[in-house]
Amino acid sequence: MSRIVLAGGGTGGHVYPALAIGDVLRSHGHTVLYYGDGGRLEARVAPQRGYTFRPVEAAQYPRGGLVGRVKFALALLKGIVAVRRMLKQDKVDAVLGVGGYIAAPTVLAAASLGIPRVIHEANVVPGMANQLCARVADRVLLTYAATASRIKSSAPKVVVGVPVNRALLGGDRAAAAARYGLDPHCVTVLFVGGSLGAARLNDLAIALSRDPSRGDVQILHLTGPKYEADVRAGYGTVPPGVSVVGYEDQMAFAYAMGDLVVARAGSSTLAELAAAGCPSLLVPSPNVTENHQEENARGLEAAGAAAVVVEHGWDVAANVRLIVDLMADPVRLAAMRTAALGCARLDAAERAADVVEGLL
Repeated sequence: MSRIVLAGGGTGGHVYPALAIGDVLRSHGHTVLYYGDGGRLEARVAPQRGYTFRPVEAAQYPRGGLVGRVKFALALLKGIVAVRRMLKQDKVDAVLGVGGYIAAPTVLAAASLGIPRVIHEANVVPGMANQLCARVADRVLLTYAATASRIKSSAPKVVVGVPVNRALLGGDRAAAAARYGLDPHCVTVLFVGGSLGAARLNDLAIALSRDPSRGDVQILHLTGPKYEADVRAGYGTVPPGVSVVGYEDQMAFAYAMGDLVVARAGSSTLAELAAAGCPSLLVPSPNVTENHQEENARGLEAAGAAAVVVEHGWDVAANVRLIVDLMADPVRLAAMRTAALGCARLDAAERAADVVEGLL
């Protein structure tokens, strides 16, 4: 069997889809390694999932300035030279790049050695690293068909969706309620800002917890580790019916509790929400390339699976009322759940793995 490298990371939106594909490849008998940033999420999660991890050094692309671009080019060249040695040492047969600046040295090094390379773009608007890597890719995997015209590559493009770990599905609500100290019979709003957290969502959760109209609605609040201390300080004394968690690496429990999920709109999050059949209120991050999270979110909204609130003109009180109204409308929540399940692409990891194996 072959030796395959997953390359990229920085956030859960890159790391978890990569590992979902890696799990399929491993189940087919291949040896799968992970090349990524030694100081980011992948350095912790990949080894936990049983992957050999290799740290790679890379610089983020500068937003402006000739000096910054020259330094970036030199750092990238240095990284490519280092990764070439690693690829030879590990006797790698193929590379799958999943985005994030850390993917670039590995994909480009593979190209220089003639090693087959595939990239996966999770968002509607491709990131800078994938725009660069697409120029040397043998295959380009996409989540959305609309991305094909936005990514410059002569390689064949295949729409596969966002790979999701099937372990996220079928979580037990009673076990989840026990895990978080909540009542399994009460409706619950899940706030989740992704692996990095989201200050805006944290503030909204605290505001909802204090609003008298919340009634019996419970709150499961995943703060992100960066914000946990500040959020706990913001609550003061955590009210009854509220559970605060810094980071959850077993999201099946969280999704099992979420009758409504308030979240950012990264493609990985949206794929998980669809697979788990979770109605959602999406608050796209405005701090992303070309506002791609809003484009991601509008797709679920158009399908009837989500409501979307943008940060421009942000009104905490109005958003609290929106959540309370949604939680009081079980018919609409049921329709949103059905619509979410209809958007799920549960075979994305298998389809992506098939493309990689087709190049071996």
